[in-house]
Amino acid sequence: MNANVEMPRTMYFSYHLYFFVKARWLFISGAVVVLLIAKNIINMDLPFNELFITLGIVLLYNIFFWLYMRKTNFHENQCCKSEEGIQGWKQATRLARAQIVFDLAALFFLLHFSGGVENPFIVFFVLHMVAATILLERTGVMLIAMLITGMICSLGFFEHMGILKHHHLGNFYGDFEPLKSILFVTGVSVVISAMNICLSLLVYFMMKEIRRHRDTIVLLSEDLAKKNERLLKMDARRKQTMAIASHDLKSPIDAVSSYLNMMEAGYAGDLTEKQLGIITKSISRLKKLREFISDVLDWQTIERGELRQVMKIENVENILSDVVDDYKDTAVRKNITLNYLPADNLPDIMVSKNRLAQVFDNLISNAVKYTDDNGEVTVKTNAGRDGVEIIISDNGIGLSDDDISHLFEDFYRSPRVKKSYDGTGLGLSVVKRIVDAHHGNITAKSEINKGTTFTVTLPFTNEKESK
Repeated sequence: MNANVEMPRTMYFSYHLYFFVKARWLFISGAVVVLLIAKNIINMDLPFNELFITLGIVLLYNIFFWLYMRKTNFHENQCCKSEEGIQGWKQATRLARAQIVFDLAALFFLLHFSGGVENPFIVFFVLHMVAATILLERTGVMLIAMLITGMICSLGFFEHMGILKHHHLGNFYGDFEPLKSILFVTGVSVVISAMNICLSLLVYFMMKEIRRHRDTIVLLSEDLAKKNERLLKMDARRKQTMAIASHDLKSPIDAVSSYLNMMEAGYAGDLTEKQLGIITKSISRLKKLREFISDVLDWQTIERGELRQVMKIENVENILSDVVDDYKDTAVRKNITLNYLPADNLPDIMVSKNRLAQVFDNLISNAVKYTDDNGEVTVKTNAGRDGVEIIISDNGIGLSDDDISHLFEDFYRSPRVKKSYDGTGLGLSVVKRIVDAHHGNITAKSEINKGTTFTVTLPFTNEKESK
């Protein structure tokens, strides 16, 4: 046996074997009801004591199989791809073979005491052939097929020759006894045996193909799980490295910026116009680098799930109005009309004040930045159906549908703004993470040269959260 191919099958053995145990409970219950009807209502002349004893034996060995599988933790033992797993597979095969043999023996006596091959329920032999084909390997299937054929033939011929007592179903056949005809006995044996062989072959090849596909899927799933685990570990190391590097870079950048600001202010002596221009550009570049590092640190903080720890009940209008006030001067310099339309009696909600201010700052600064002179930016709030809505719209340069589809991806910047506007491509990505951490939603609608509208929806706070 190829362990790499066959072992995934073992995890399905427990399901099938437990299924047959449960089906046996149903069979026992149904058989008892049928026998009671046959005895008390139809008044059939059958050895009911022997039939009930046989069902009692089936009940006992079914209890044994059920307790055995529970005691040996059968579900757990079948899922190992180690030496223990191989032993579990062998144990499962032995248990399947034992259950089938016990069932066939019980079925043999139940049929013998209820009409032998005259009984139409002889087709139950076929059902066990299907079970064997599903659970056992090719050799086991062939042995079970030979056993069933031998049982059917011996049951028919032994009763025909008088070796076994025949219990005639007089209520159905009357005085006609088909068992006296050797053609009937032979015909039934041949037909049932042929059905067994044909059905077993059909099911065998079907199950073989199903197993092949299933084993392939299981192996691929396990391989993908291992690769995913490695990727998660690599991603965790990457995040840790970025966080440490970003944090350690801030101090030297602040120090260099401080020295350059002193030089720009003339504390280190007079500078030529060319030198002053270089220092001014350097300060601007360092400022952008520090903003990028801040974005990365914010990104790391949000991904670690630390945002929920600092959330409190806050008034969104107070946070939003402060950010709007910060951009009034910038709007005036570009001759942009900055409208603020607060809603009446907006409910307080659970938020992180600083992070939410960061969301509003990013969205309003973008609206002002990407709106041409003499344009208009509108900020308004509303108590919507799903929560508090903050709507920030402008009549600026707008975005394409393709830009909108990538807008909140890390480091994405629209080709329309790359040449004319600076940025890291992390701002909106961080905004999306902050909104998601609030269990909220952010959407964007835009049309090129007509403007963009962002809608942030933050859920209402229930009583449990407020406490």
